[in-house]
Amino acid sequence: MTKLFSFLLAAAFIQNLVLSTGFGTSVMLRMSRKRRNILPFSALLCLFTVATVALCYPLDQLIGTGVAAKWFRPLMIVCVTALLYIAVALVLKKKFTALYARVSRVLPMAAFNNMVIGVALIVNHQFALNLPGAIGLGLGACGGYLVLSWLTAEGLERLDNPDVPKAFRGLPSVLIYLGILALALMGFSGSVSLV
Repeated sequence: MTKLFSFLLAAAFIQNLVLSTGFGTSVMLRMSRKRRNILPFSALLCLFTVATVALCYPLDQLIGTGVAAKWFRPLMIVCVTALLYIAVALVLKKKFTALYARVSRVLPMAAFNNMVIGVALIVNHQFALNLPGAIGLGLGACGGYLVLSWLTAEGLERLDNPDVPKAFRGLPSVLIYLGILALALMGFSGSVSLV
């Protein structure tokens, strides 16, 4: 449980997968425009990320390491994610029709997000993790995504100020805001030296 919590915190705050590697940035901007979509999208993203990591972890152990594994691993992850998407869509459509009507537009974006596939790819490729650590990494990445979506929504609200110069309105001000936010968050990932 300690490893799960430590990897959750590492992914959410220190090794921020969302902005440091660009996972999901464009989708985050789209979701931040409508605040009511942030929480359902983040919940679906978390479901798909954790389920993909949990299902791919034992399969990844079977693949092993080698040249063929490097080519087969991404295909396996995409196939598992596609099967998860079909299963979740069918269950929601049959059992929870009202919920399906609310999330049907964001369901494919959550399932086939770069974060879902990216987190599953780096588990046991860049880190040697056990299953709780891998799940913690997935939960932490999704938690970081939720926090950054809310911060982006707050920033976008404040950027609609008429005092912003005309040249910086719209996309330029959003990119500057996200760049400053990324720089601030990258400060958590480096080592601190007082010398």
